Amino acid sequence: MIFRQFLHEQRSCASYLVGCPTRGVAAIVDPQGDPADYESAAASHGLRITEVIDSHVHADHVSGARDLADRTGATLRLGAGADVDFGFTPMSDGDVMEVGNRRIRVLHTPGHTPEHVCLLVDDWFVLTGDTLFVGDVGRVDLALQAVGDEELRSRARQLHASLQKLLQLPPETEVYPGHYAGSTCGRGMDGKAISTIGRETRTNRALGLALDEFIDFQLTNGPPMPEDFESIKLTNVQSGNQVRLGSEEVTGE
Repeated sequence: MIFRQFLHEQRSCASYLVGCPTRGVAAIVDPQGDPADYESAAASHGLRITEVIDSHVHADHVSGARDLADRTGATLRLGAGADVDFGFTPMSDGDVMEVGNRRIRVLHTPGHTPEHVCLLVDDWFVLTGDTLFVGDVGRVDLALQAVGDEELRSRARQLHASLQKLLQLPPETEVYPGHYAGSTCGRGMDGKAISTIGRETRTNRALGLALDEFIDFQLTNGPPMPEDFESIKLTNVQSGNQVRLGSEEVTGE
């Protein structure tokens, strides 16, 4: 296996490459910035990018997924039901993507966004996007429309349930989040961008909260909104360059 974590300091984000050198193919997860960086990284290992995946519709940075998929001819994937104006191949809970000899299992983990997915790779490590961070968890209030108290409570319940799903993974499962300290997508995440399910179970304060406490935690003392939040979110949901899709092409609903 080839595995690489890309850390983007400007907004404390992380992207990932998961590759199979035997078959010469790779998936890129949550890309941003210059697509040539991912093409170069893949090529340095003799890999061709065949899958480009966004764990969710991002609100704090412009996604590079459509651009990268267009340049490479890769399949563009988002969680089923993603509310976007362009086509994509949907991922549903329990789906398994094969990237060469690598197996990536989709875990639907709504709460931060309705379509959010985490990706369990070879039952070894999990890419948790904005659901679970090192020392922190995602927020539930990033929406373009005004969100009432009851809707926020519903989203918090969903996120709590999604976190319980992740905590059912073996404690030795490695955790690779979508952000680290400095991001506004959480409250108190660590500067370390790698953990394990066992460590987070022991040390992540939010994971120890009962449901009612967790809901109160989400609804009080929230972090500031990401800079340029509305324009970034709109960019990430609106149609742009034509993207080459896989066989299950759909249009976001």
